[in-house]
Amino acid sequence: MPKSDVMSWESVASFVATFPDGEGEGATDVSVQIGESEGEGAWFVRTSDDAGGSDDADDTAYTTRDAAAVAAEELAEKMDEGDGAPDAESYLRAADEADADAGADADGEWCVFFETALDDFGPRTRYATRDAAAAAARVANADLRAHNPGGSLLCSFSVRVLDGEWTEVED
Repeated sequence: MPKSDVMSWESVASFVATFPDGEGEGATDVSVQIGESEGEGAWFVRTSDDAGGSDDADDTAYTTRDAAAVAAEELAEKMDEGDGAPDAESYLRAADEADADAGADADGEWCVFFETALDDFGPRTRYATRDAAAAAARVANADLRAHNPGGSLLCSFSVRVLDGEWTEVED
C-alpha cells in the first residue's frame, strides 16, 4: 500500500519553511496533508508547497484518519521555521521590520525615498545600511499595496543613497 495510491489529499496543518534567496532569506507556506490509500484503508501524510519543495513526510501508513491527522500536526510543529508567525508573509514582514528598526539612523547615508509625481515626494527615514533601507522599503511598499488593493499605483518607495543629493541606486 504505497503513498502514491492516494488519490485525494486534505490539508490539516501548515508551517513556514525558510530558504536562501537572492536578497537573503525567503519563506513559503507548506501545507501538511493526509489522504487515504484507494481500497487499502491506510492513511498517509505528505507536505506540499508552491516553492517546489519536496515531500518532507515519510511513507508511514496509519490505520486511522485521526492517527494520520495527529502525525501531520506533529510534523508541522517540528518543521516550522516561522518563529511564531502564522504564515510566510507575516514571517518575512516581521524580519524586514526588525532589520529596518535595527538600522534606523538619523545620520545614515541610505534612505527610503517616496517616489511620486505629487509634492510629497522625497526622502523618509534614514538608515545606516542599504540592507536596512531595503527592508524598510519592502515594508512601506507592502503597506502601500495593502491600503490600495487592486489598483495600479503611480507611487512607490525606493532606496536611495546620499551622494551630495539622494541618488537612486540599482538593485
